[in-house]
Amino acid sequence: MAIWPASLPQSMEMDVSDKMQTAFLRTEMDAGPYKQRTRFTAASRYISGTMVLSQAQRQTFDVFYAATLGYGADSFTWYDPVDGAAVDMRLIDTPDFQAIRHGGTGVIGKAFGHWRVSLSLEILPTIAATIPVPVASIDVAALIPTVTVV
Repeated sequence: MAIWPASLPQSMEMDVSDKMQTAFLRTEMDAGPYKQRTRFTAASRYISGTMVLSQAQRQTFDVFYAATLGYGADSFTWYDPVDGAAVDMRLIDTPDFQAIRHGGTGVIGKAFGHWRVSLSLEILPTIAATIPVPVASIDVAALIPTVTVV
């Protein structure tokens, strides 16, 4: 799996939002309150935010996005903005770039020395949360008490 490049910012700096995927199903009844039930046990989280990239970082991001992630199709490992843990995530929308003007002629890379990029990401559930413990992995013999006959 790909890893977020070390030369890019390691966190989103502005407008960070964090939303859990709805992991329950809500059904309307003919009368009375709605019924709710768990739909699945491993929910994704959706993160969005903005960071500023230099011209060189923009080029690094473009290569990472196109070549490494297959234009956003593949997932990668990066840091969770809430607890800093390394997590697997993927882009759920194309990055949105805005040039930051610093004056000058307007030639990209000259007057626009930096870029503001907005990212929408999905933090994927961990494997432990999605795979139940198989029955074969439980040591049944250890659960049965031993009886000694005299």
